[in-house]
Amino acid sequence: MFRLSEVMIRAATAPFARLDDIAGPGGLVVLAPHPDDESLGCGGLLHAAAQAGRRVVIVAVTDGRLSHPSSPSINGDMLAKMRAKELREAAHALHPDITIHAIGFRDCAIADTEKAADDAVATILSVIDTVGATSLLTAWRDDPHKDHVATAALAQRAAAQRPHITLWSYPIWGRFNETLNPLPKTIVRFDTEPYQVQKTAAIACHRSQMTSLIGDDPKGFLMSPAMQMHFIDHPEVFLADI
Repeated sequence: MFRLSEVMIRAATAPFARLDDIAGPGGLVVLAPHPDDESLGCGGLLHAAAQAGRRVVIVAVTDGRLSHPSSPSINGDMLAKMRAKELREAAHALHPDITIHAIGFRDCAIADTEKAADDAVATILSVIDTVGATSLLTAWRDDPHKDHVATAALAQRAAAQRPHITLWSYPIWGRFNETLNPLPKTIVRFDTEPYQVQKTAAIACHRSQMTSLIGDDPKGFLMSPAMQMHFIDHPEVFLADI
């Protein structure tokens, strides 16, 4: 069993926010370090925004090719294609109007050169401008995963160049692992109970991560059913330094 972190303990009494409070009046852009983070961290919000007629884009930052590095049957290229298909299915399960833009970094190689970082920020800014976004969501900078930290850094750079947008973070592994840094100023919850069917379906689409589909890598990632239910049953949590 897992233990909830301090940010989740604080979130348990945090106020509930409406869609407009988080997304603002315009479009919504969500950065996903790996395919599945979008469904786990903010699938309910994504559905609500698209259902309300907003333009919604998921930016897949990595291709997720390293989740099963020792599988003799699925190599990295095959896994990247599999996870891209799962992401398309998950986005459609949340809402048919949600679109995807893939940056395509390899796992653990986000913005590993200055030019790559500049190009990624330029891509994020282009998506923001195209959909008229007023909110940018990213994995939390204190999630204990290199790709989540790097994605948050890209989001911070992009937000600094578009002061009209609000930058929010959604914790994934930070729900269970403590941080040594001060918690953000603002913590809100988003009630996903009305969208639980869509969120559950989206999470289930990520079969390579949520099931034993790839069963020949003992070191491969597999999210336990209990942890999957945590993301389904708990409200989504959003953090901001505002």
